[in-house]
Amino acid sequence: MIIVRFTSGLGNQMFQYSFYRFLKDLYSDIPVKADLTWFYAYNDHHGYELERIFGSVPGSGFSVEEAGKGEIFKATGLIPNMVKGGGKGSRTFEKFRRYPNRIIREFTQKKREPYMIDQLSGKISNEDLADGSNEMYEKVTHLDTSKDWYICGFWIEEKYLYNRLDEIKRHLVFPEIADKRNKELADEIGSCDSVSIHVRRGDYLSKTYENMFVTLGRDYYEKAVGYIKGRTDKPRFFIFSDDADFVKEEFTWLENKCIVSGNEGEDSFKDMQLMSLCKHNIIANSTFSQWGALLNANEGHITVYPAAYLKDRDNEVKKMPGWVRL
Repeated sequence: MIIVRFTSGLGNQMFQYSFYRFLKDLYSDIPVKADLTWFYAYNDHHGYELERIFGSVPGSGFSVEEAGKGEIFKATGLIPNMVKGGGKGSRTFEKFRRYPNRIIREFTQKKREPYMIDQLSGKISNEDLADGSNEMYEKVTHLDTSKDWYICGFWIEEKYLYNRLDEIKRHLVFPEIADKRNKELADEIGSCDSVSIHVRRGDYLSKTYENMFVTLGRDYYEKAVGYIKGRTDKPRFFIFSDDADFVKEEFTWLENKCIVSGNEGEDSFKDMQLMSLCKHNIIANSTFSQWGALLNANEGHITVYPAAYLKDRDNEVKKMPGWVRL
């Protein structure tokens, strides 16, 4: 059995789902399941959203088979969170389980560690070499299927998605826009040479992430807008952000724009949906707007993405047709 851990916000969940499907197709002779227990204690970015957004769309190929608690324990040798809800009980159990797990780890980790892959641990290189090879890719595509594997990571690299994007698009189908305001926006986006701009601030300014993510400045957006203007006739810019007040103050230099607001909480995904409808996309260093561009079905669309991503390394997104790094 292979278990893939799902965590974090919607964009990351979508990459994890794509990786999960990648493994299900590659290892079709054994069970591949999802560990969703991270969301039991953490409701950051509205919790686990995939099922709510994509799970009920008629004709969608979306499906996730959740691993049982016993299966997770068998694969990790550790007690998983067992209390759903993201409330006090879930958070209390999350803290409590750390203590027995410290003891259990002493007896199980030597045996289990060879079959636990953490993309972010640094134990297996995730870098592409000059010859195009990649140690992490080789590892996850050549698993010993007689063992139980537990795999963690974000899997945003194009190698897990590039040749499978059309298939994934059949799984990640947004529900039909029903509310008047977003329908009007969608109609306007469809009737002009629309360009989405994503400005991510919010949690990137928090103490948790301030030393991790680059906060993109005016120079990037001016270059991106200039690039788009040089290749389109009459672009109209639709700005999506978690900080509308900042955008109103800082984007006075940009003409022919619409600042989109109102899609908050469990409706936040509708911003991604609207981005995907735009003719072209200027994305941030964010998986949220990255998926807005990946799901763009407009022929010949241009996506501009930032070279700057994390403070300790540049953005490595590449090879997607029509994507331009600035």
